[in-house]
Amino acid sequence: MADKLLDSSTIIAFILGEPHDVDEDEILVEACISSVNLAEVIAALAIKGTPDELIAETIGDFGLKVLAFDADSAAIAGRLIPKGRPLNIGLADCACIATGISRGSAIYTADRDWLKLGVDADIKLIR
Repeated sequence: MADKLLDSSTIIAFILGEPHDVDEDEILVEACISSVNLAEVIAALAIKGTPDELIAETIGDFGLKVLAFDADSAAIAGRLIPKGRPLNIGLADCACIATGISRGSAIYTADRDWLKLGVDADIKLIR
């Protein structure tokens, strides 16, 4: 079981130096990320024109354990998507929440709308 699961919004906030109310070093100790959310972080950096080598180096610097998106998480995410869509909560967000639920992990995000889903998940806001 992972005790800290990071949403892509958290990693992107850390990379870009965006304001947040958490201690990055404390959050990153033994933190994990879903493979779906890792793809989202890579995409966000690639869209900004970040070279592939720098993307790999930056992500590697975080030392995150990457979790496979498994069938249990997929089933949970699939049921979350209809609730999330009206709140502009997409597949990658639902994948993160589902992974946190299935693993019993605290989930760190910058997305306040997640709290409106009314799901039984340990969602922690970074700002």
